[in-house]
Amino acid sequence: MSDLREQLQGIYERRGKLTPSLVVDEARDVDHPLHGRFEWDDAVAGENWRREQAHELIQSVRVTYRDSGGERRQVRQFHAVRREQETVYEPLEVIAGDEMSKQILLREMERDWQTLRKRYQHVREFVEMIRREGVVR
Repeated sequence: MSDLREQLQGIYERRGKLTPSLVVDEARDVDHPLHGRFEWDDAVAGENWRREQAHELIQSVRVTYRDSGGERRQVRQFHAVRREQETVYEPLEVIAGDEMSKQILLREMERDWQTLRKRYQHVREFVEMIRREGVVR
């Protein structure tokens, strides 16, 4: 997985941003290390499918850290951030170091949480699951 992380980080550094379309564009070259991760036969899959494959690749990269209690945790390396007219993926450390990016991500997390809560709050098992995970006391 670190090779994937390195390839995606390289695209981010070369292009100044990371999007599924950029990943597909870079991987078109048959010699590119990510080329084999995509379906290139247009009879089987088109450009939209390749962008979806790139999206899944980007979201699959995880980094491990130790929380304040010393437990190992895994989080996604790249997070989607809305920039002007497009959504790009940025490395977690870039987001953490930029207050605006961090606020954008936190607002997105809040929207996601509220959507999930509204959808399932009436289900007793959902509420119990959240309590069990320590999210709600």
